[in-house]
Amino acid sequence: MFFSESLERLINKRIGSDLFQEKLEIVSKSEYYAKALQKPQLKLSKSNDMILDYEFARLYKTLEGSITRMLTTRQINITEKSLIDPSSTNLYDQQTSTMMTHYNDLIRQQDQQINTYKQQEKQFIQEVDIYKTKITDLEQKLQEIKDQYSLLKISTRQG
Repeated sequence: MFFSESLERLINKRIGSDLFQEKLEIVSKSEYYAKALQKPQLKLSKSNDMILDYEFARLYKTLEGSITRMLTTRQINITEKSLIDPSSTNLYDQQTSTMMTHYNDLIRQQDQQINTYKQQEKQFIQEVDIYKTKITDLEQKLQEIKDQYSLLKISTRQG
């Protein structure tokens, strides 16, 4: 498939297949990955805390073997590839393409969700600022009332 081949070329051109596989292994051994697999609901103190979410971790766990196979299978040279049954290669390419499409959809969905969370965070920060301003105003009014009460109390004692 065109998408799989272009992705493979991009990986090989930028960092190399071996380094990419090492980084994928690091992901599966990561503390963030383990935490993401355990908790389907995101609980973040701020939007920048998000590293991996449950859906990505679950999908990655399911497809990790396929990704590794895809990368190692793609390293077979063209002459060896001609010995493989073309129908099984085509099926593999279709599965790989489907997997990549699913990943892209998931990433788009997560990007939208992150953007929504960031907008909500901005809104909450604005609301907090508004409430802080209101609190400050109320504290000033309370102090004015206390001062007026004290003056009234003093004037009633004198009068």
